[in-house]
Amino acid sequence: MTLSAAPFLKFDYNQFNRNALFKVISKFGDPKTVKVLYLSTYIPNYIRTETILQLLEDLNIETKKVLLGDSALKYPGAICSLLRHSRSYDVIFVAFRGHEILPLVKLFTRKPLVFDAFVSVYDTLCFDRKLFSPSSLIGKCLKWYDAFLCGISSLVLVDTSAHKRYFETEFQAENIDYLYVGCNERLFKPLPVVKNQDKFTVFWYGYANPVQGIDVILESAGLLENENVSFRLVGPVRKKYAALTEKMNLKNVEFVDFVAYEDLPAEINRADLCLAGHFSDRNKAARVIAGKTFQFLACGKPTILGDNPANRELFIEGDVVHFVKMNDPNDLARKILEIKNR
Repeated sequence: MTLSAAPFLKFDYNQFNRNALFKVISKFGDPKTVKVLYLSTYIPNYIRTETILQLLEDLNIETKKVLLGDSALKYPGAICSLLRHSRSYDVIFVAFRGHEILPLVKLFTRKPLVFDAFVSVYDTLCFDRKLFSPSSLIGKCLKWYDAFLCGISSLVLVDTSAHKRYFETEFQAENIDYLYVGCNERLFKPLPVVKNQDKFTVFWYGYANPVQGIDVILESAGLLENENVSFRLVGPVRKKYAALTEKMNLKNVEFVDFVAYEDLPAEINRADLCLAGHFSDRNKAARVIAGKTFQFLACGKPTILGDNPANRELFIEGDVVHFVKMNDPNDLARKILEIKNR
């Protein structure tokens, strides 16, 4: 059974994505003949990039992939590729994270631009990471910039209906559509692995950004120190939450700085339970579905999600999907223990 046909989904999100992207491409011509130049200046195997390229392939859309990676030469490389190829293509698809390069792309082509914004710079820097006050000059400039990017794009993509409403309200944008993130189901699938039968292992991975709610996970781990529950957290958790991890000195948490992308399926399959989140009280957390959610569920793992509008758009609570209150370590600990003792 594929993930998109699973009983914990309200609908087949893969089919939804195919239909939505077909309609997007149809705005610029016949999908049978439209040629797309896909330009990415971010991690080539980033989950969002993998998803959209697979959708384009599924729809038999002729696509030229320019995957430059996150290198120092990505911007001149993007312009060189644009100058070389743009005349041969009907639509320029600027992938996430193209916020910096999009204005330059607009300068060098008159072709329609589909911008996969995915997230708002203003929301991320002012409300998620709180680097700038939204009322500061920089905050106002960031809000203007997001609106500007929407204005110069033919169409802007985000990842949920809730996020679409945010862009429409916050930036008065009228050209917003959405595709769910999904995952590479050829890579993320159930695997025969050897699990530690003596421990109930809870797994999480990510960049440890504020929206993800790492403090909530750590505090829930503290509540479960005497319950034979082991947490395996992959990412820069110790670096970004050094004060909290040193203060708590948790004995039931294993911190792993890095796991290669291709090794993630084995990591996930060794776990008994996965934490997708997001668990923070940031407003952004309620508008997005964490990409790891799809990966965990594709591997057949019980998964805990934050109870918010974005997750509720797509998922149904039951034996596999479990919801917890946002920013509530007590509720998270309670749910982990409930699943362990089933």
